[in-house]
Amino acid sequence: MQNFQNFYIKNFDFNKSSKIATFNFSFDNKINFEEKIDFNIWKEIIDFDKEILNNLLTNLSIAIGISYYKLYPFAKINLSVKLNKEQLNFWKKFYTNGLGEFFYTNNINPWVISFQNKEKNFSNKIWKIQNQNKALLLWWWWKDSIVGYSMIKNKYNYDLFVVWKIDKIKQDTANVVWKQPLLVKRYLSENLFELNKTYYNWHVPITWIISFISLITAYLYWYNYIFTSNEKSAWEENTIWKWYKINHQYSKSLEFEEDFKQYNLDFLNWVEYKSLLSDMFEIDIVQKFIKLEEFFPYFSSCNRNFKITWSSQAKRWCCNCEKCTFVYLILSAYLPKEKVVNIFQEDLFENKKLLETYKWLIWKKTKPFECVGTYNESKKALKLVLQKYKWKKLPFILKNLI
Repeated sequence: MQNFQNFYIKNFDFNKSSKIATFNFSFDNKINFEEKIDFNIWKEIIDFDKEILNNLLTNLSIAIGISYYKLYPFAKINLSVKLNKEQLNFWKKFYTNGLGEFFYTNNINPWVISFQNKEKNFSNKIWKIQNQNKALLLWWWWKDSIVGYSMIKNKYNYDLFVVWKIDKIKQDTANVVWKQPLLVKRYLSENLFELNKTYYNWHVPITWIISFISLITAYLYWYNYIFTSNEKSAWEENTIWKWYKINHQYSKSLEFEEDFKQYNLDFLNWVEYKSLLSDMFEIDIVQKFIKLEEFFPYFSSCNRNFKITWSSQAKRWCCNCEKCTFVYLILSAYLPKEKVVNIFQEDLFENKKLLETYKWLIWKKTKPFECVGTYNESKKALKLVLQKYKWKKLPFILKNLI
Protein backbone atom coordinates (compact mmCIF):
# COMPACT_ATOMS: atom_id res chain seq x y z
CA MET A 1 0.00 0.00 0.00
CA GLN A 2 1.40 3.36 -1.06
CA ASN A 3 1.23 6.31 1.33
CA PHE A 4 -0.29 9.61 0.19
CA GLN A 5 -0.19 13.12 1.62
CA ASN A 6 -3.15 14.71 -0.16
CA PHE A 7 -6.50 13.71 -1.59
CA TYR A 8 -7.69 16.25 -4.17
CA ILE A 9 -11.34 16.92 -4.99
CA LYS A 10 -10.60 18.45 -8.35
CA ASN A 11 -12.67 19.76 -11.23
CA PHE A 12 -16.05 18.75 -12.63
CA ASP A 13 -17.94 19.31 -15.86
CA PHE A 14 -21.59 19.15 -16.91
CA ASN A 15 -22.54 18.45 -20.53
CA LYS A 16 -25.95 20.00 -21.15
CA SER A 17 -26.51 17.92 -24.28
CA SER A 18 -25.79 14.48 -22.79
CA LYS A 19 -26.75 15.55 -19.23
CA ILE A 20 -23.65 13.76 -17.92
CA ALA A 21 -21.61 15.22 -15.05
CA THR A 22 -17.94 14.24 -14.82
CA PHE A 23 -15.96 14.48 -11.56
CA ASN A 24 -12.20 14.14 -11.02
CA PHE A 25 -10.27 13.16 -7.91
CA SER A 26 -6.66 12.32 -7.15
CA PHE A 27 -4.18 11.13 -4.53
CA ASP A 28 -1.07 13.32 -4.79
CA ASN A 29 -1.76 13.68 -8.54
CA LYS A 30 -0.38 10.13 -8.89
CA ILE A 31 -3.54 8.05 -8.79
CA ASN A 32 -6.45 9.67 -10.59
CA PHE A 33 -10.15 8.91 -10.63
CA GLU A 34 -12.95 9.94 -12.95
CA GLU A 35 -16.58 9.36 -12.05
CA LYS A 36 -19.56 10.03 -14.28
CA ILE A 37 -23.19 10.57 -13.30
CA ASP A 38 -25.80 10.48 -16.03
CA PHE A 39 -28.77 12.72 -15.21
CA ASN A 40 -30.62 11.89 -18.43
CA ILE A 41 -33.96 10.59 -17.14
CA TRP A 42 -35.77 10.75 -20.50
CA LYS A 43 -37.17 14.19 -19.79
CA GLU A 44 -36.12 17.50 -21.27
CA ILE A 45 -34.32 20.01 -19.09
CA ILE A 46 -36.30 23.25 -19.29
CA ASP A 47 -33.47 25.57 -18.34
CA PHE A 48 -30.93 26.05 -15.57
CA ASP A 49 -28.81 28.75 -14.01
CA LYS A 50 -25.12 27.86 -14.38
CA GLU A 51 -24.15 29.35 -11.00
CA ILE A 52 -26.85 27.38 -9.17
CA LEU A 53 -25.90 24.14 -10.93
CA ASN A 54 -22.19 24.68 -10.24
CA ASN A 55 -22.97 25.19 -6.57
CA LEU A 56 -24.92 21.91 -6.48
CA LEU A 57 -22.23 20.02 -8.41
CA THR A 58 -19.47 21.40 -6.18
CA ASN A 59 -21.19 19.98 -3.12
CA LEU A 60 -21.98 16.70 -4.90
CA SER A 61 -18.28 16.33 -5.75
CA ILE A 62 -17.44 16.47 -2.03
CA ALA A 63 -20.19 13.92 -1.28
CA ILE A 64 -19.11 11.33 -3.84
CA GLY A 65 -15.44 11.98 -3.08
CA ILE A 66 -15.86 9.88 0.05
CA SER A 67 -15.94 6.72 -2.12
CA TYR A 68 -12.34 7.42 -3.21
CA TYR A 69 -10.96 9.14 -0.11
CA LYS A 70 -11.63 6.03 1.99
CA LEU A 71 -8.91 4.16 0.06
CA TYR A 72 -6.35 6.06 2.12
CA PRO A 73 -8.07 8.12 4.84
CA PHE A 74 -4.85 9.54 6.30
CA ALA A 75 -4.48 11.95 3.38
CA LYS A 76 -5.57 15.58 3.76
CA ILE A 77 -8.74 16.40 1.83
CA ASN A 78 -8.06 19.31 -0.52
CA LEU A 79 -11.20 21.09 -1.68
CA SER A 80 -11.55 22.73 -5.08
CA VAL A 81 -13.20 25.86 -3.63
CA LYS A 82 -13.30 27.91 -0.46
CA LEU A 83 -16.05 26.99 2.01
CA ASN A 84 -17.06 28.96 5.08
CA LYS A 85 -16.70 27.64 8.63
CA GLU A 86 -20.28 26.35 8.81
CA GLN A 87 -19.91 24.44 5.58
CA LEU A 88 -16.59 22.92 6.64
CA ASN A 89 -18.11 21.79 9.94
CA PHE A 90 -20.97 20.17 8.03
CA TRP A 91 -18.65 18.17 5.80
CA LYS A 92 -16.26 17.14 8.54
CA LYS A 93 -19.17 15.87 10.62
CA PHE A 94 -20.62 13.87 7.75
CA TYR A 95 -17.32 12.34 6.68
CA THR A 96 -16.60 11.41 10.31
CA ASN A 97 -20.05 9.99 11.07
CA GLY A 98 -20.68 8.58 7.62
CA LEU A 99 -17.42 6.62 7.76
CA GLY A 100 -17.96 5.55 11.38
CA GLU A 101 -18.34 1.86 10.57
CA PHE A 102 -15.42 2.09 8.13
CA PHE A 103 -13.13 3.51 10.84
CA TYR A 104 -14.33 0.96 13.40
CA THR A 105 -13.80 -2.01 11.07
CA ASN A 106 -10.34 -0.83 10.00
CA ASN A 107 -9.37 0.32 13.53
CA ILE A 108 -8.60 3.86 12.36
CA ASN A 109 -8.93 6.89 14.63
CA PRO A 110 -12.20 8.57 13.52
CA TRP A 111 -10.73 12.03 14.08
CA VAL A 112 -8.10 11.59 11.37
CA ILE A 113 -10.13 13.60 8.83
CA SER A 114 -8.62 16.94 7.81
CA PHE A 115 -10.05 19.37 5.24
CA GLN A 116 -7.81 21.87 3.46
CA ASN A 117 -9.72 24.90 2.19
CA LYS A 118 -8.89 26.65 -1.06
CA GLU A 119 -8.74 30.38 -1.64
CA LYS A 120 -10.91 30.21 -4.75
CA ASN A 121 -14.38 31.51 -3.91
CA PHE A 122 -17.48 30.29 -5.70
CA SER A 123 -21.12 31.26 -5.83
CA ASN A 124 -23.49 29.87 -3.21
CA LYS A 125 -26.41 30.94 -5.33
CA ILE A 126 -29.57 29.24 -4.07
CA TRP A 127 -32.44 27.95 -6.14
CA LYS A 128 -35.89 29.07 -5.02
CA ILE A 129 -38.27 26.62 -6.64
CA GLN A 130 -41.64 27.52 -8.10
CA ASN A 131 -44.69 26.43 -6.13
CA GLN A 132 -45.81 23.09 -7.54
CA ASN A 133 -46.71 19.61 -6.35
CA LYS A 134 -44.01 17.42 -7.92
CA ALA A 135 -42.18 14.86 -5.81
CA LEU A 136 -39.32 12.39 -6.20
CA LEU A 137 -39.69 9.24 -4.07
CA LEU A 138 -36.43 7.37 -3.56
CA TRP A 139 -37.28 3.80 -4.59
CA TRP A 140 -35.65 0.64 -3.27
CA TRP A 141 -37.03 -2.89 -3.07
CA TRP A 142 -37.64 -2.59 0.69
CA LYS A 143 -40.94 -2.67 2.58
CA ASP A 144 -40.07 0.85 3.81
CA SER A 145 -40.18 2.38 0.32
CA ILE A 146 -43.47 0.61 -0.34
CA VAL A 147 -45.05 1.99 2.84
CA GLY A 148 -43.69 5.44 1.90
CA TYR A 149 -45.38 5.13 -1.48
CA SER A 150 -48.70 4.26 0.19
CA MET A 151 -48.51 7.50 2.19
CA ILE A 152 -48.06 9.87 -0.78
CA LYS A 153 -49.75 8.12 -3.72
CA ASN A 154 -52.94 10.17 -3.45
CA LYS A 155 -51.35 13.42 -2.29
CA TYR A 156 -48.58 14.28 -4.76
CA ASN A 157 -47.70 14.18 -8.41
CA TYR A 158 -44.79 11.83 -7.79
CA ASP A 159 -42.18 9.83 -9.66
CA LEU A 160 -40.15 6.91 -8.36
CA PHE A 161 -36.45 7.74 -8.31
CA VAL A 162 -33.53 5.30 -8.56
CA VAL A 163 -29.77 5.92 -8.52
CA TRP A 164 -27.30 3.47 -10.08
CA LYS A 165 -29.47 0.87 -11.83
CA ILE A 166 -32.95 -0.59 -11.97
CA ASP A 167 -32.57 -4.24 -11.06
CA LYS A 168 -35.31 -6.84 -11.31
CA ILE A 169 -36.61 -6.35 -7.77
CA LYS A 170 -36.95 -2.57 -8.14
CA GLN A 171 -38.65 -3.05 -11.49
CA ASP A 172 -41.03 -5.72 -10.22
CA THR A 173 -42.15 -3.65 -7.24
CA ALA A 174 -42.48 -0.53 -9.43
CA ASN A 175 -44.66 -2.49 -11.83
CA VAL A 176 -47.16 -3.03 -9.03
CA VAL A 177 -47.77 0.73 -8.86
CA TRP A 178 -47.66 1.14 -12.65
CA LYS A 179 -44.69 3.50 -12.54
CA GLN A 180 -41.44 3.33 -14.47
CA PRO A 181 -38.70 4.63 -12.14
CA LEU A 182 -36.58 7.57 -13.23
CA LEU A 183 -32.97 6.40 -13.34
CA VAL A 184 -29.82 8.43 -12.67
CA LYS A 185 -26.84 6.25 -13.55
CA ARG A 186 -23.64 6.44 -11.54
CA TYR A 187 -20.39 5.18 -13.06
CA LEU A 188 -17.61 4.79 -10.51
CA SER A 189 -14.03 5.19 -11.65
CA GLU A 190 -12.92 1.85 -13.08
CA ASN A 191 -9.65 1.69 -11.15
CA LEU A 192 -11.48 1.99 -7.80
CA PHE A 193 -12.48 -1.69 -7.83
CA GLU A 194 -8.92 -2.94 -8.21
CA LEU A 195 -7.57 -0.53 -5.58
CA ASN A 196 -10.27 -1.66 -3.13
CA LYS A 197 -8.41 -4.98 -2.94
CA THR A 198 -5.14 -3.51 -1.65
CA TYR A 199 -6.13 -0.25 0.06
CA TYR A 200 -8.69 0.46 2.80
CA ASN A 201 -12.27 -0.47 2.05
CA TRP A 202 -15.63 -0.84 3.76
CA HIS A 203 -19.07 0.73 4.12
CA VAL A 204 -19.78 4.25 2.80
CA PRO A 205 -22.94 6.32 3.51
CA ILE A 206 -24.71 5.63 0.24
CA THR A 207 -27.99 7.26 1.34
CA TRP A 208 -26.46 10.70 1.69
CA ILE A 209 -24.60 10.39 -1.63
CA ILE A 210 -27.98 9.65 -3.22
CA SER A 211 -29.49 12.58 -1.30
CA PHE A 212 -27.11 15.03 -3.00
CA ILE A 213 -27.73 13.42 -6.38
CA SER A 214 -31.48 13.81 -5.84
CA LEU A 215 -31.07 17.56 -5.19
CA ILE A 216 -29.53 18.06 -8.63
CA THR A 217 -32.18 15.89 -10.25
CA ALA A 218 -34.89 17.94 -8.55
CA TYR A 219 -33.28 21.17 -9.78
CA LEU A 220 -32.83 20.05 -13.38
CA TYR A 221 -36.36 18.68 -13.72
CA TRP A 222 -38.30 20.99 -11.43
CA TYR A 223 -39.34 18.84 -8.48
CA ASN A 224 -39.97 20.57 -5.18
CA TYR A 225 -40.22 17.54 -2.87
CA ILE A 226 -37.74 14.74 -2.24
CA PHE A 227 -39.09 11.91 -0.12
CA THR A 228 -37.15 9.07 1.45
CA SER A 229 -38.46 6.27 3.65
CA ASN A 230 -35.96 6.23 6.50
CA GLU A 231 -37.28 4.83 9.74
CA LYS A 232 -36.79 5.76 13.40
CA SER A 233 -34.96 2.50 14.09
CA ALA A 234 -31.99 3.93 12.13
CA TRP A 235 -31.28 6.37 14.96
CA GLU A 236 -29.88 3.67 17.26
CA GLU A 237 -26.11 3.22 17.07
CA ASN A 238 -24.52 -0.21 16.62
CA THR A 239 -21.88 0.33 19.27
CA ILE A 240 -19.80 2.94 21.13
CA TRP A 241 -16.12 3.02 20.17
CA LYS A 242 -13.50 5.54 21.27
CA TRP A 243 -16.30 7.60 22.89
CA TYR A 244 -17.90 7.76 19.47
CA LYS A 245 -21.25 6.41 18.28
CA ILE A 246 -20.83 4.02 15.37
CA ASN A 247 -24.03 3.82 13.34
CA HIS A 248 -24.25 1.75 10.17
CA GLN A 249 -27.42 3.69 9.29
CA TYR A 250 -26.15 7.18 10.12
CA SER A 251 -27.20 8.64 6.76
CA LYS A 252 -30.75 7.39 7.43
CA SER A 253 -30.89 8.94 10.91
CA LEU A 254 -32.89 11.99 12.01
CA GLU A 255 -29.62 13.73 12.90
CA PHE A 256 -28.45 13.45 9.31
CA GLU A 257 -31.84 14.44 7.92
CA GLU A 258 -32.06 17.61 10.02
CA ASP A 259 -28.47 18.66 9.31
CA PHE A 260 -28.89 17.96 5.60
CA LYS A 261 -32.15 19.90 5.38
CA GLN A 262 -30.58 22.91 7.12
CA TYR A 263 -27.48 22.82 4.91
CA ASN A 264 -29.73 22.56 1.87
CA LEU A 265 -31.77 25.59 2.91
CA ASP A 266 -28.72 27.66 3.80
CA PHE A 267 -26.46 26.86 0.86
CA LEU A 268 -28.18 24.87 -1.89
CA ASN A 269 -31.89 25.14 -2.69
CA TRP A 270 -35.33 25.24 -1.17
CA VAL A 271 -36.48 21.77 -2.17
CA GLU A 272 -38.21 20.05 0.74
CA TYR A 273 -36.28 16.94 1.79
CA LYS A 274 -38.14 14.64 4.15
CA SER A 275 -38.29 11.07 5.38
CA LEU A 276 -41.88 9.85 5.37
CA LEU A 277 -41.24 7.29 8.11
CA SER A 278 -39.05 9.20 10.56
CA ASP A 279 -41.63 8.83 13.34
CA MET A 280 -41.99 5.04 12.85
CA PHE A 281 -39.93 2.12 14.07
CA GLU A 282 -39.49 -0.95 11.87
CA ILE A 283 -42.17 -2.75 13.84
CA ASP A 284 -44.64 0.08 13.14
CA ILE A 285 -43.82 -0.03 9.44
CA VAL A 286 -44.46 -3.76 9.26
CA GLN A 287 -47.97 -3.28 10.62
CA LYS A 288 -48.70 -0.99 7.66
CA PHE A 289 -46.85 -3.14 5.16
CA ILE A 290 -48.82 -6.34 5.86
CA LYS A 291 -51.90 -4.58 4.45
CA LEU A 292 -50.14 -4.24 1.08
CA GLU A 293 -50.18 -7.90 0.09
CA GLU A 294 -49.93 -7.16 -3.63
CA PHE A 295 -46.20 -6.51 -3.02
CA PHE A 296 -45.49 -9.78 -1.16
CA PRO A 297 -44.34 -11.77 -4.23
CA TYR A 298 -41.98 -9.02 -5.40
CA PHE A 299 -40.38 -7.08 -2.54
CA SER A 300 -37.18 -7.81 -0.66
CA SER A 301 -35.36 -6.30 2.30
CA CYS A 302 -32.15 -8.29 1.82
CA ASN A 303 -29.22 -5.89 1.39
CA ARG A 304 -27.11 -8.59 -0.18
CA ASN A 305 -29.08 -7.71 -3.30
CA PHE A 306 -27.52 -4.25 -3.33
CA LYS A 307 -24.32 -4.97 -5.22
CA ILE A 308 -22.64 -3.11 -8.04
CA THR A 309 -22.59 -6.38 -10.00
CA TRP A 310 -26.07 -7.80 -9.44
CA SER A 311 -27.10 -11.05 -11.09
CA SER A 312 -30.59 -11.38 -12.50
CA GLN A 313 -30.50 -14.93 -11.12
CA ALA A 314 -30.00 -13.76 -7.53
CA LYS A 315 -32.68 -14.70 -5.04
CA ARG A 316 -34.78 -11.99 -3.45
CA TRP A 317 -33.79 -13.31 -0.02
CA CYS A 318 -30.43 -14.86 0.81
CA CYS A 319 -31.95 -16.28 4.05
CA ASN A 320 -28.54 -16.08 5.75
CA CYS A 321 -27.88 -12.43 6.59
CA GLU A 322 -28.90 -10.39 9.62
CA LYS A 323 -31.45 -8.40 7.59
CA CYS A 324 -33.30 -11.49 6.35
CA THR A 325 -33.25 -12.85 9.90
CA PHE A 326 -34.68 -9.66 11.38
CA VAL A 327 -37.38 -9.16 8.74
CA TYR A 328 -38.49 -12.79 9.10
CA LEU A 329 -38.86 -12.21 12.83
CA ILE A 330 -40.97 -9.04 12.64
CA LEU A 331 -43.14 -10.34 9.80
CA SER A 332 -43.78 -13.47 11.85
CA ALA A 333 -45.09 -11.28 14.67
CA TYR A 334 -48.02 -10.12 12.52
CA LEU A 335 -48.50 -12.59 9.65
CA PRO A 336 -49.48 -16.28 9.67
CA LYS A 337 -46.52 -18.64 9.39
CA GLU A 338 -47.62 -19.87 5.96
CA LYS A 339 -47.48 -16.37 4.46
CA VAL A 340 -44.04 -15.61 5.89
CA VAL A 341 -42.59 -18.92 4.67
CA ASN A 342 -44.11 -18.25 1.26
CA ILE A 343 -42.36 -14.85 1.09
CA PHE A 344 -38.94 -16.28 2.02
CA GLN A 345 -39.42 -19.75 0.49
CA GLU A 346 -37.87 -21.08 3.68
CA ASP A 347 -38.68 -21.37 7.38
CA LEU A 348 -35.95 -19.35 9.05
CA PHE A 349 -37.08 -20.50 12.50
CA GLU A 350 -35.92 -24.00 11.60
CA ASN A 351 -32.52 -22.97 10.25
CA LYS A 352 -30.08 -23.98 12.99
CA LYS A 353 -27.29 -21.93 11.43
CA LEU A 354 -29.19 -18.72 12.25
CA LEU A 355 -29.37 -19.22 16.01
CA GLU A 356 -26.36 -17.03 16.75
CA THR A 357 -27.70 -14.33 14.42
CA TYR A 358 -31.01 -14.29 16.31
CA LYS A 359 -29.14 -14.05 19.60
CA TRP A 360 -27.11 -11.21 18.13
CA LEU A 361 -30.25 -9.29 17.21
CA ILE A 362 -31.80 -9.67 20.65
CA TRP A 363 -29.12 -10.01 23.31
CA LYS A 364 -25.64 -8.86 22.27
CA LYS A 365 -24.25 -5.42 23.04
CA THR A 366 -22.93 -4.71 19.54
CA LYS A 367 -25.78 -4.60 17.00
CA PRO A 368 -25.13 -6.13 13.56
CA PHE A 369 -23.80 -3.70 10.98
CA GLU A 370 -26.95 -3.99 8.91
CA CYS A 371 -30.21 -2.08 8.46
CA VAL A 372 -31.97 -3.91 11.28
CA GLY A 373 -34.31 -2.65 14.00
CA THR A 374 -33.50 -1.81 17.60
CA TYR A 375 -32.92 -4.36 20.35
CA ASN A 376 -36.29 -3.49 21.87
CA GLU A 377 -38.08 -4.12 18.59
CA SER A 378 -36.48 -7.54 18.21
CA LYS A 379 -37.44 -8.44 21.77
CA LYS A 380 -41.01 -7.23 21.27
CA ALA A 381 -41.34 -9.17 18.01
CA LEU A 382 -40.02 -12.31 19.68
CA LYS A 383 -42.57 -11.95 22.48
CA LEU A 384 -45.42 -11.57 19.95
CA VAL A 385 -44.24 -14.60 17.99
CA LEU A 386 -44.00 -16.76 21.12
CA GLN A 387 -47.57 -15.83 22.04
CA LYS A 388 -48.72 -17.24 18.70
CA TYR A 389 -46.97 -20.54 19.51
CA LYS A 390 -48.56 -20.81 22.97
CA TRP A 391 -50.07 -24.28 22.44
CA LYS A 392 -47.85 -25.41 19.59
CA LYS A 393 -44.48 -27.10 19.33
CA LEU A 394 -41.75 -24.47 19.13
CA PRO A 395 -39.43 -24.49 16.11
CA PHE A 396 -35.70 -24.84 16.76
CA ILE A 397 -34.82 -21.12 16.87
CA LEU A 398 -37.63 -20.09 19.22
CA LYS A 399 -37.01 -23.03 21.52
CA ASN A 400 -33.38 -21.98 21.91
CA LEU A 401 -34.09 -18.28 22.41
CA ILE A 402 -36.21 -18.64 25.57
